[in-house]
Amino acid sequence: MRYGRRTIKAWLLLLLAVVLAASCISCNKTTSAETESLDETETALSDGSAVSEKETEPITTLPSGTVKSEINSKSTADFTETTNVTSYVRLTVKDHGEIVLCLLKDAAPLTVANFQKLVESGYYDGLTFHRIYKGFMIQSGAGGSADSIKGEFSSNGWANYLSHIRGIVSMARTVQFDSASSQFFICDADSTFLDGRYAAFGYVIAGLETVDAIASVPVQDNGRGELSDPLEDVIIEKACFVTPK
Repeated sequence: MRYGRRTIKAWLLLLLAVVLAASCISCNKTTSAETESLDETETALSDGSAVSEKETEPITTLPSGTVKSEINSKSTADFTETTNVTSYVRLTVKDHGEIVLCLLKDAAPLTVANFQKLVESGYYDGLTFHRIYKGFMIQSGAGGSADSIKGEFSSNGWANYLSHIRGIVSMARTVQFDSASSQFFICDADSTFLDGRYAAFGYVIAGLETVDAIASVPVQDNGRGELSDPLEDVIIEKACFVTPK
Protein backbone atom coordinates (compact mmCIF):
# COMPACT_ATOMS: atom_id res chain seq x y z
CA MET A 1 0.00 0.00 0.00
CA ARG A 2 2.85 2.42 0.91
CA TYR A 3 4.49 1.70 -2.45
CA GLY A 4 1.24 2.53 -4.25
CA ARG A 5 1.00 5.92 -2.54
CA ARG A 6 4.56 6.82 -3.53
CA THR A 7 3.83 5.83 -7.11
CA ILE A 8 0.71 8.00 -7.18
CA LYS A 9 2.63 10.91 -5.69
CA ALA A 10 5.36 10.53 -8.30
CA TRP A 11 2.79 10.53 -11.10
CA LEU A 12 1.11 13.65 -9.67
CA LEU A 13 4.44 15.48 -9.52
CA LEU A 14 5.18 14.48 -13.11
CA LEU A 15 1.75 15.71 -14.24
CA LEU A 16 2.27 19.02 -12.43
CA ALA A 17 5.66 19.46 -14.16
CA VAL A 18 4.04 18.86 -17.58
CA VAL A 19 1.29 21.41 -16.86
CA LEU A 20 3.81 24.04 -15.73
CA ALA A 21 5.96 23.46 -18.82
CA ALA A 22 2.95 23.87 -21.10
CA SER A 23 2.01 27.06 -19.28
CA CYS A 24 5.49 28.52 -19.85
CA ILE A 25 5.34 27.72 -23.57
CA SER A 26 1.98 29.50 -23.80
CA CYS A 27 3.41 32.57 -22.05
CA ASN A 28 6.35 32.65 -24.43
CA LYS A 29 4.01 32.54 -27.42
CA THR A 30 1.98 35.46 -26.04
CA THR A 31 5.10 37.56 -25.54
CA SER A 32 6.25 36.84 -29.08
CA ALA A 33 2.84 37.76 -30.50
CA GLU A 34 2.77 41.04 -28.63
CA THR A 35 6.03 42.14 -30.25
CA GLU A 36 4.41 41.78 -33.66
CA SER A 37 1.98 44.62 -32.93
CA LEU A 38 2.98 47.91 -34.53
CA ASP A 39 1.05 49.68 -31.77
CA GLU A 40 -0.48 47.81 -28.86
CA THR A 41 -2.54 50.87 -27.88
CA GLU A 42 -4.66 50.74 -31.03
CA THR A 43 -8.25 50.23 -29.90
CA ALA A 44 -10.31 47.31 -31.20
CA LEU A 45 -13.97 48.26 -31.53
CA SER A 46 -17.05 47.09 -33.43
CA ASP A 47 -16.96 46.48 -37.16
CA GLY A 48 -17.90 49.20 -39.61
CA SER A 49 -16.69 50.62 -42.90
CA ALA A 50 -19.45 52.89 -44.19
CA VAL A 51 -18.49 55.86 -46.32
CA SER A 52 -20.48 58.82 -47.57
CA GLU A 53 -22.62 58.51 -50.67
CA LYS A 54 -20.93 61.65 -52.04
CA GLU A 55 -18.09 59.71 -53.63
CA THR A 56 -18.40 59.85 -57.39
CA GLU A 57 -14.79 59.35 -58.43
CA PRO A 58 -13.90 55.95 -59.90
CA ILE A 59 -11.71 53.63 -57.85
CA THR A 60 -8.00 54.34 -58.27
CA THR A 61 -6.24 51.16 -59.35
CA LEU A 62 -2.60 50.60 -60.21
CA PRO A 63 -0.64 47.50 -61.16
CA SER A 64 1.64 46.57 -58.26
CA GLY A 65 4.77 47.31 -60.27
CA THR A 66 3.56 50.86 -60.93
CA VAL A 67 3.16 51.93 -57.31
CA LYS A 68 6.86 52.52 -56.60
CA SER A 69 7.23 54.86 -59.56
CA GLU A 70 4.13 56.80 -58.50
CA ILE A 71 5.36 57.52 -54.97
CA ASN A 72 6.10 61.25 -54.61
CA SER A 73 5.58 61.67 -58.33
CA LYS A 74 3.46 64.82 -57.89
CA SER A 75 3.69 68.13 -56.06
CA THR A 76 1.25 69.08 -53.30
CA ALA A 77 0.45 72.13 -55.46
CA ASP A 78 -0.98 69.76 -58.09
CA PHE A 79 -4.07 69.13 -55.92
CA THR A 80 -7.00 71.25 -54.84
CA GLU A 81 -9.43 70.72 -51.97
CA THR A 82 -12.88 69.32 -52.69
CA THR A 83 -16.04 68.57 -50.70
CA ASN A 84 -16.40 65.24 -52.49
CA VAL A 85 -14.98 62.02 -51.09
CA THR A 86 -12.07 61.08 -53.37
CA SER A 87 -9.12 58.71 -53.46
CA TYR A 88 -6.76 61.54 -52.45
CA VAL A 89 -6.32 62.88 -48.92
CA ARG A 90 -4.19 65.86 -47.96
CA LEU A 91 -2.70 66.07 -44.47
CA THR A 92 -1.66 69.59 -43.47
CA VAL A 93 0.91 69.23 -40.69
CA LYS A 94 1.66 72.30 -38.59
CA ASP A 95 5.16 73.73 -39.10
CA HIS A 96 6.11 70.86 -41.42
CA GLY A 97 4.09 71.02 -44.62
CA GLU A 98 1.63 68.90 -46.55
CA ILE A 99 1.34 65.22 -47.44
CA VAL A 100 -1.02 63.93 -50.13
CA LEU A 101 -2.03 60.28 -49.91
CA CYS A 102 -3.39 58.24 -52.78
CA LEU A 103 -5.76 55.53 -51.51
CA LEU A 104 -5.97 52.20 -53.34
CA LYS A 105 -9.31 50.47 -52.91
CA ASP A 106 -8.31 47.45 -54.93
CA ALA A 107 -5.58 46.70 -52.38
CA ALA A 108 -7.72 47.16 -49.26
CA PRO A 109 -11.32 48.28 -49.88
CA LEU A 110 -12.58 48.11 -46.28
CA THR A 111 -9.51 49.91 -44.99
CA VAL A 112 -9.84 52.70 -47.55
CA ALA A 113 -13.58 53.11 -46.89
CA ASN A 114 -12.95 53.34 -43.15
CA PHE A 115 -10.15 55.89 -43.62
CA GLN A 116 -12.34 57.97 -45.92
CA LYS A 117 -15.15 57.91 -43.38
CA LEU A 118 -12.80 59.17 -40.65
CA VAL A 119 -11.38 61.92 -42.87
CA GLU A 120 -14.88 63.04 -43.84
CA SER A 121 -15.92 63.22 -40.19
CA GLY A 122 -12.92 65.42 -39.31
CA TYR A 123 -11.55 62.75 -36.98
CA TYR A 124 -7.89 63.36 -37.78
CA ASP A 125 -8.05 67.15 -37.46
CA GLY A 126 -5.98 68.18 -34.44
CA LEU A 127 -4.44 64.76 -33.82
CA THR A 128 -0.69 64.30 -33.70
CA PHE A 129 1.95 62.01 -35.09
CA HIS A 130 2.42 60.46 -31.68
CA ARG A 131 5.00 57.84 -32.67
CA ILE A 132 8.03 58.77 -34.78
CA TYR A 133 10.68 56.18 -35.55
CA LYS A 134 13.21 57.51 -38.06
CA GLY A 135 14.28 54.87 -40.55
CA PHE A 136 10.99 53.03 -40.04
CA MET A 137 7.75 55.00 -39.95
CA ILE A 138 5.67 57.86 -38.52
CA GLN A 139 2.32 57.03 -36.91
CA SER A 140 -0.88 58.95 -36.15
CA GLY A 141 -4.58 58.45 -35.45
CA ALA A 142 -4.67 57.74 -31.71
CA GLY A 143 -7.90 58.77 -30.00
CA GLY A 144 -11.49 57.69 -29.61
CA SER A 145 -12.06 56.06 -33.00
CA ALA A 146 -15.32 54.35 -33.81
CA ASP A 147 -15.01 51.08 -35.69
CA SER A 148 -12.55 48.24 -36.08
CA ILE A 149 -12.21 46.55 -39.45
CA LYS A 150 -11.02 43.33 -41.01
CA GLY A 151 -7.26 43.19 -41.47
CA GLU A 152 -6.75 43.13 -45.23
CA PHE A 153 -3.43 41.29 -45.52
CA SER A 154 -2.36 37.79 -46.57
CA SER A 155 -1.92 36.38 -43.05
CA ASN A 156 -5.60 37.16 -42.57
CA GLY A 157 -6.80 35.70 -45.85
CA TRP A 158 -6.70 38.82 -48.04
CA ALA A 159 -4.44 39.14 -51.09
CA ASN A 160 -3.03 42.65 -50.59
CA TYR A 161 -0.45 43.33 -53.30
CA LEU A 162 1.14 46.41 -51.69
CA SER A 163 4.59 46.09 -50.17
CA HIS A 164 5.72 48.25 -47.26
CA ILE A 165 8.32 50.28 -49.11
CA ARG A 166 9.22 53.91 -48.44
CA GLY A 167 6.14 56.11 -48.92
CA ILE A 168 3.51 53.42 -48.32
CA VAL A 169 0.67 54.14 -45.87
CA SER A 170 -0.67 51.26 -43.78
CA MET A 171 -2.82 50.52 -40.72
CA ALA A 172 -1.55 49.92 -37.19
CA ARG A 173 -3.27 47.28 -35.07
CA THR A 174 -3.02 45.23 -31.89
CA VAL A 175 -2.01 41.57 -31.91
CA GLN A 176 -5.57 40.84 -33.06
CA PHE A 177 -5.71 40.73 -36.86
CA ASP A 178 -9.09 42.51 -37.08
CA SER A 179 -8.36 45.28 -34.58
CA ALA A 180 -7.29 48.19 -36.81
CA SER A 181 -9.53 51.21 -36.50
CA SER A 182 -7.96 54.66 -36.95
CA GLN A 183 -4.21 54.55 -36.38
CA PHE A 184 -2.16 54.60 -39.55
CA PHE A 185 1.53 54.88 -40.33
CA ILE A 186 3.63 56.07 -43.25
CA CYS A 187 6.87 54.23 -43.99
CA ASP A 188 9.83 56.60 -44.22
CA ALA A 189 12.06 53.67 -45.19
CA ASP A 190 11.51 50.24 -46.75
CA SER A 191 9.93 48.00 -44.10
CA THR A 192 9.02 44.94 -46.13
CA PHE A 193 9.14 42.69 -43.05
CA LEU A 194 5.63 44.04 -42.39
CA ASP A 195 4.29 42.60 -45.66
CA GLY A 196 1.47 40.13 -45.20
CA ARG A 197 0.87 41.21 -41.61
CA TYR A 198 -0.39 44.80 -41.92
CA ALA A 199 -2.97 46.36 -44.23
CA ALA A 200 -1.21 48.74 -46.61
CA PHE A 201 -3.84 50.83 -48.37
CA GLY A 202 -2.14 53.63 -50.28
CA TYR A 203 0.98 55.70 -50.80
CA VAL A 204 2.35 59.23 -50.60
CA ILE A 205 1.85 60.73 -54.04
CA ALA A 206 3.14 64.15 -52.95
CA GLY A 207 4.95 65.54 -49.91
CA LEU A 208 7.39 62.76 -49.06
CA GLU A 209 9.80 65.49 -47.96
CA THR A 210 7.26 66.38 -45.26
CA VAL A 211 7.33 62.76 -44.07
CA ASP A 212 11.13 63.03 -43.87
CA ALA A 213 10.89 66.27 -41.90
CA ILE A 214 8.50 64.70 -39.40
CA ALA A 215 10.71 61.60 -39.11
CA SER A 216 13.59 63.89 -38.12
CA VAL A 217 11.77 65.43 -35.12
CA PRO A 218 13.71 64.80 -31.88
CA VAL A 219 12.31 61.93 -29.82
CA GLN A 220 12.70 60.34 -26.41
CA ASP A 221 12.06 56.91 -24.90
CA ASN A 222 8.38 56.05 -25.07
CA GLY A 223 8.48 54.18 -21.76
CA ARG A 224 8.79 50.81 -23.47
CA GLY A 225 12.41 51.05 -24.52
CA GLU A 226 11.73 52.59 -27.94
CA LEU A 227 13.00 56.02 -28.97
CA SER A 228 9.82 57.16 -30.71
CA ASP A 229 8.05 59.66 -28.42
CA PRO A 230 8.34 63.10 -30.08
CA LEU A 231 9.61 65.95 -27.91
CA GLU A 232 7.27 68.35 -29.69
CA ASP A 233 3.67 68.03 -30.86
CA VAL A 234 3.47 67.24 -34.57
CA ILE A 235 -0.11 68.24 -35.27
CA ILE A 236 -2.31 67.38 -38.23
CA GLU A 237 -4.11 70.70 -38.56
CA LYS A 238 -6.45 69.35 -41.22
CA ALA A 239 -7.10 66.17 -43.18
CA CYS A 240 -9.27 66.74 -46.26
CA PHE A 241 -10.10 65.31 -49.65
CA VAL A 242 -8.38 66.76 -52.69
CA THR A 243 -8.50 66.17 -56.40
CA PRO A 244 -5.84 66.64 -59.10
CA LYS A 245 -5.97 70.05 -60.78
